[in-house]
Amino acid sequence: MRRSLSIQFIATITPFVMGQDSSADSAKWKHYLRGGGVQVTNDTGLSCYYRINRSSRYTFGDLRLYLYGLEKNSYVFIRYKSSSKYRRWPRFYRFSTIAYQKNTQAGVTLRYHFNQGLGLFVLPYTKGHIISEISHAYDMSDYLNDNRRTSYARGGLYWDHDTKWVSTKLEVEYFHQISEEVVKNLSRTQAMAEIIMPITKGLSAIIIYEIESYPDSDIAVAINQGSLSFSLGWKGTIPWTW
Repeated sequence: MRRSLSIQFIATITPFVMGQDSSADSAKWKHYLRGGGVQVTNDTGLSCYYRINRSSRYTFGDLRLYLYGLEKNSYVFIRYKSSSKYRRWPRFYRFSTIAYQKNTQAGVTLRYHFNQGLGLFVLPYTKGHIISEISHAYDMSDYLNDNRRTSYARGGLYWDHDTKWVSTKLEVEYFHQISEEVVKNLSRTQAMAEIIMPITKGLSAIIIYEIESYPDSDIAVAINQGSLSFSLGWKGTIPWTW
């Protein structure tokens, strides 16, 4: 099982490392770094974020790393997502996502997550876009000690909007458990709101609010608590074209 997941991870991330298309489209690389403070109810600490992405006319690869060091808990999240547009219908794209998460507040020792599906640019416009996604997803909630998978039907809605003064982002995802409940119902809603305020070229102030909500009351008591973070962020380009 571990070997098959390792092969799946390599197959997913290889296009990002090797370059996702070899056509005449030139790729653009960007990376982002953020650091600041985070508060989760009565717990506070520091946050760190790094992101690198590659985009061309039809393909996109994005690798992200989040670290929260709180007084009482910790949170680590690494995610890679790749997507490619259909050339005949460029508002549609297919994607796959792989992620590892450790969240001591939620009791997650090490969660492995994978989803794959279809996305649509519902409303592209000059200053932003609205995107929807549907996919099949599964978790291994205790990746190191338990091989049991939990499967979900997943839906997501994403809105990005830019103005002269700020950029905003709103994301809502719902995971509906479709596999048999082994211990608890792990269906959940995840939401995130982000405001980016430019300070100087390449430097911004960022405010983010996130929440993960479970309908199961045994889980909800411990986790239905949002996090609020404030950070300074830098972004730049990388002079790669492959």
